Amino acid sequence: MYGSVVLNAQGVLLPQSGDLWKTIFQNPFIPSEMLPSLHHLVGLQGAIWLTDNRPGDLAVLLCTMMNSQCKESGVPLPGLAEDLLSLLSVWDPCFEELDAPLTLQDARSLRDVLLTTAAFHQGLQELHVGNLPLALSSLQKAAFSLCPRSVLAQVHTALAACLRKMGHPQRALLHLLEALKADPGQGPPLLEAARLYRQLGHTTAELDSLKLLVEALTMPHSPRPPLFPIAVELLITPPSPASSLYCGTQSQVKHMLASRCLQTGRNEEAVEQFLDLLALLMDGSMSQGMQCSMFLSGGSQAPHVPEVFLETAAALIIVGRFQDSLTVCEELLSRISLLVPQKLWLGQGGPSLRPVLSTVPSVSEKPSEHLFCLLWASAAHLLQGQAHSGLGARREALEEFSRCLELLFRVQPLDRVVDQGAGGDVDQSLSGDVISSSEDELPSEICLPRKVLQRLKAVTLISRGLEWVAEGQDARALQDFLLGMQVCPGDRNASLHLLHVLWRLERREEAITIYQRLEAEADQEQDDSEGLLPQYLVSCMNRIQITEQESLLQELRKSLQRPTCP
Repeated sequence: MYGSVVLNAQGVLLPQSGDLWKTIFQNPFIPSEMLPSLHHLVGLQGAIWLTDNRPGDLAVLLCTMMNSQCKESGVPLPGLAEDLLSLLSVWDPCFEELDAPLTLQDARSLRDVLLTTAAFHQGLQELHVGNLPLALSSLQKAAFSLCPRSVLAQVHTALAACLRKMGHPQRALLHLLEALKADPGQGPPLLEAARLYRQLGHTTAELDSLKLLVEALTMPHSPRPPLFPIAVELLITPPSPASSLYCGTQSQVKHMLASRCLQTGRNEEAVEQFLDLLALLMDGSMSQGMQCSMFLSGGSQAPHVPEVFLETAAALIIVGRFQDSLTVCEELLSRISLLVPQKLWLGQGGPSLRPVLSTVPSVSEKPSEHLFCLLWASAAHLLQGQAHSGLGARREALEEFSRCLELLFRVQPLDRVVDQGAGGDVDQSLSGDVISSSEDELPSEICLPRKVLQRLKAVTLISRGLEWVAEGQDARALQDFLLGMQVCPGDRNASLHLLHVLWRLERREEAITIYQRLEAEADQEQDDSEGLLPQYLVSCMNRIQITEQESLLQELRKSLQRPTCP
């Protein structure tokens, strides 16, 4: 665009195609009176290209311009790498004559804006890919160049994130203080402070930072008007959710705060934070009916809204508010029960929806959404069962656990109903949704639903087995514990509860067999997927852990060491 302006002024015909700027600088002679305007236009072109994320094009343009000027003056150009920051640093726009037309922003001001913007962009990109030394160098250049206060706060926050990852927490903390001094109303420095305090193990300071961030996000933030028509803050794009400068939304941060309170044992505070978050959601988009595929505002890195209900219910159980937990689960079930498919078939191939009659409303084009709805409804029944158990209502607890299992066992492998031959069809006697869902289609940030499905089955079977034990029905309890081992191989909770009942019933040989299997599994590499499990499921798993595990295992070891009678 600006290249055509220069060519018209030079009286040169516009090329049919190709680079207009290259044509300009191929001209053997550029009048000196045009140079200030030419540099001005180069600056404007650079602003457009940086906004379009084309730093390489700007580097080529600057290099071409400098080479052209050196040829004209006869002064050789020293070896200069085609690095944008280096080129911008040595670019020396011509001074405008006193009688030149007045401009709102001269070429030198544009150069400074481009240098700050390019250094900031490059620093963030290198920080994202993990090239920390180069990120640190670029961000430091941005910090020492022309930088408005709002951008300076972001630069110092990015520097803090870089230094934290490099293992320099004290230097990172100093940059966070500078960020808050530059612009006290910004949220990213507070979130980075929470990350830093968590890394240092300062839980109270971490939670305080998150609370301050929640307050900051509730306050309206009116940015200051830029000093120049083309300013750094106008060329910088908003941070993506993957960026170190993305602080999330109010609902996301409240969820983060509630989760961290729960993970650090501050259960009462966690409950209050979860209830506040639910109230916030119910007053907003939730008041008109919940969409199951809906995330907390901020994108797919945030949890689904139904998971917030489940986490709230789990937290209420932890603090003994069983009736409130039942109410939260009932509210969730009232919103998603009609969206749960009657049949769900999981295959190893890509997702496909087979045309069968179904009265279930469509949730999403993605088959994984059907599975999510089923998992959420199942988890709600599991939590209701644990809440009834806490209230001592064993019959109601058994009913809820059975409802949960009925939902979970609606999901079956697709190969059970597809013939192995070339012309195999789905069994026509089956009714409901028939869906092939692949783990590969699911976001990498969440635990694979297949793993959640297995764990939910095991936890529910163990929970129901514990109720049978309390009712004195050991045979049914043993059956559920054994099923728990089968549906989730390697689950120690199911094996330990089975072992405990067998030992109590003096079925010693069977107990020793289970114990030896447990010892063999303990020596093998452990599955580390539990760190990916949803928080509500982790809470359910914690409630079924056997309390006298060590004493039981110790007694078994002593039994094995005793000599057997001839």
